[in-house]
Amino acid sequence: MSIRRHVAILAVFLLSALLGGCDGFGFYSWHLNQKIIVVVETPTGERIGESVQRVSWYESPAWARLGDSGGWFSSDLSGEAVVLELAPGRYIFALPKSYDGIATEQVFRPPISRSGNAASLRQEIRAQNDHLERLRETREVPRSAYPALVTFSDLSDPATAQKVDPVNLEASFGSGYRLVSIKLAITDEAKTEGIVQRALGPRFFEDWARKREAAFTSRGPFKKLPFAFQLSRNDFITGE
Repeated sequence: MSIRRHVAILAVFLLSALLGGCDGFGFYSWHLNQKIIVVVETPTGERIGESVQRVSWYESPAWARLGDSGGWFSSDLSGEAVVLELAPGRYIFALPKSYDGIATEQVFRPPISRSGNAASLRQEIRAQNDHLERLRETREVPRSAYPALVTFSDLSDPATAQKVDPVNLEASFGSGYRLVSIKLAITDEAKTEGIVQRALGPRFFEDWARKREAAFTSRGPFKKLPFAFQLSRNDFITGE
């Protein structure tokens, strides 16, 4: 049998391992959907925004390590920001990629013992992943794990993006606005799609990219860009 055929057969086995969740080669994968729920008090009552995001964890065996990659656990997040209209034309966005790691890790995963050898640590993380994949529960997100909150003073102009202080929404929206809670649920609901584009329009991020490039060109590589141009489409829609 040729070397090329050997490689092709091995590739098929490895792909089956990754897609199947686990097998004797030591490749494992876990998947769940997490829903971020943002509740804001406004002068006209509470507003609730939600976004379901896809979380994946992968494990590869030690023999699969190549340089600084592989041979351990990794994670991936796919989804969109929470989009919440607080008043006509005034939105708040809770960004998916601004967690210190995936939100599920901080809210639901218990501390890892960090004791024992690598094999026992792998078994502990696998058991936690198995549990999280089966779990269906809603919990409060601690303030230390809050996503970045963003608004636009002019929804048609990407350059007007502003950071929102979660403990002082009135500074961005005026009197009577208050963040009530941010919660995280592990759910069977399907991943949310299209809410960011519906709010911002189909060409918003193209316009943003042009303005960001112009700002970078005018300022040069050594000057910090304004907050609005430190962001990109990937901060609002990730892992497609």
